[in-house]
Amino acid sequence: MDFNDRIKRTIAFYFSVAVFFTLLPIVISYSLGYHIDAHSLKVYKTGVISLKSDPSGAFIYLNGRLLQDFTPARIENLKPGTYKVEVMRDKFYPWQRDMTVRPNMVSKAEDIVLFPINEDINRLCGRDTTDFAVSGRGSIYYMTKNGLFRSSADGTNQRRISSFSAWPTDIIAKKFSPDGDKMLYFNREALWVIYLNIAADVSKEPGHAAVEEVLHSPGPITDAFWYSDSKHIVFITDKEVNAVDFSAEGPGNAVTLYKFAKAPRSVHYDDANDTLYFIDHRMQDGTDEAGHIYRVELRQKFFDKLMKRFKKEFDTGRERRQVL
Repeated sequence: MDFNDRIKRTIAFYFSVAVFFTLLPIVISYSLGYHIDAHSLKVYKTGVISLKSDPSGAFIYLNGRLLQDFTPARIENLKPGTYKVEVMRDKFYPWQRDMTVRPNMVSKAEDIVLFPINEDINRLCGRDTTDFAVSGRGSIYYMTKNGLFRSSADGTNQRRISSFSAWPTDIIAKKFSPDGDKMLYFNREALWVIYLNIAADVSKEPGHAAVEEVLHSPGPITDAFWYSDSKHIVFITDKEVNAVDFSAEGPGNAVTLYKFAKAPRSVHYDDANDTLYFIDHRMQDGTDEAGHIYRVELRQKFFDKLMKRFKKEFDTGRERRQVL
């Protein structure tokens, strides 16, 4: 090897070393998420956007630019800032959101639901329908001018189960009883019950449902609930909490459970425990209180009260024995 070759090799070696040590910080910086802005030559820390959609395999647009990745995807090395993210798939409604990328952090949108575009809407009932209700047992009830009809959840197996057709047009709500045998519906003036599985000897139309007005309220009804035994209805007016019991032979006793100081702003009924919650204003020391939440238990907890009484008597007896 002559002298010139050695010089060339030495120059090449040191040049390679210089390039290596020059590029090493850049490579390490990129691996740690640091990038250099080509315009300002400033170093910045990058962030990540993570996307997941249902269904998956959707297109991703970032600030209007189509990416090569499909959902689920992890878009890395993004400069901090706000990005317009769009997720699209054929025959589904698009999803879009402005997402903020922060240095060294992952911005997540991993609960994206793409809803299908329904081009065909199925008509379930071709009759003039005033209202309807869907039960938890997979049936639909149609209140029509030709009577009460019932079908499967998909609209098949339709048949008329009552000729009753005097439905009010201002129904507030419909609610099925816990045993599933009755349906309550009401407006501001009255309560009605449909006996869905009434005995043939009671119904005016054997084998058909019977519709009955339970009561006509003196005050405007705001809400109504089934008591857990499916034989009582708790209904709310702007002045009172009332309860009415009834059977297939007709409504019976109606009682007032509570009188509001003012019309309640909010009411909630706990079906599992037959407990009523509401906001009311009460007078205390001659002044009007602010609205407070109150709780009324409608179920008689006889066993709990009995055990408390036994415990109290036991504790009293033990204290007497200790004194002696």
